[in-house]
Amino acid sequence: MSSIGSSAVRSDAGAKATGTARYTVDVELPGMLHAAVVRSPCAAGRIGRLDTTAAEALPGVYAVVTAADQPPHRHGIVI
Repeated sequence: MSSIGSSAVRSDAGAKATGTARYTVDVELPGMLHAAVVRSPCAAGRIGRLDTTAAEALPGVYAVVTAADQPPHRHGIVI
């Protein structure tokens, strides 16, 4: 039996088409934190100063993480 040249029937097609499918982003657990990535509006620029005090002062903010908080990687996907 060969599946080459024939359409494959997806078992989750109905749920995806009707909007009832559950994805990993739909999972919420007690005590779960949510993250938001804020990117620069400038595609190729240098950041001279980064003031995170306004973000840190927002209610419900657990942490503000910047590149300064990361170890210096010189290999892999984070170069």
